[in-house]
Amino acid sequence: MKKTTLSALIACFLSTATLAANQFSTVTDSAPLGIGNTVTLETAPLQLTGHAVKLGDMMPSIMLKQNDLSDFDTTVPSKNIRIYNIIASVDTPVCDEQLHELSDYLNANNTSGIDFLAVSADTPFAQSRFAKAAEINKQITFLSDAVSHSFGQKTGTQIAGIGLLTRTIIVVDKNNIIRHIQRVPELTTTPDLTKAITIAKQYI
Repeated sequence: MKKTTLSALIACFLSTATLAANQFSTVTDSAPLGIGNTVTLETAPLQLTGHAVKLGDMMPSIMLKQNDLSDFDTTVPSKNIRIYNIIASVDTPVCDEQLHELSDYLNANNTSGIDFLAVSADTPFAQSRFAKAAEINKQITFLSDAVSHSFGQKTGTQIAGIGLLTRTIIVVDKNNIIRHIQRVPELTTTPDLTKAITIAKQYI
């Protein structure tokens, strides 16, 4: 695909002006992570890069930034199950919908024993502005991979060349072992949150 066409698609993907909420499909399909694989943006294939994590792996050691600029280490022990909601950018309508779906779920359900983490390559400031403006449930911890893109590289969720992460859910148990992965094949779809939470509850 010509570069100008791809650039136009990405610009459209990043635009929220003309897109209504709740218009993106939730899918159960999953595709591989990491170098050698692609994610589509409508008709455009985008190459992934980085080392693909898989079921049964230990979550790799990654340092991310929280909204207060403090460090978050993925290997620090937790008494809770962790669900990593990996999104492209808070400035995209699909990610907006994905995070509102999670926020609405948390508003309506008891999810004790599970930590909900939203990871993107946005800056902590952009994440914080979004969470406040969108009134996102405060149980969701936003984590930024903007500094070194190490999360994308160490999990295989990095989209090569554009500095964004591919839409993925990763469930990690109390021993930091990966128990569930869903990477959507198409960026304009959302992953199955309900399935991820159901699996997470099995490890509480």
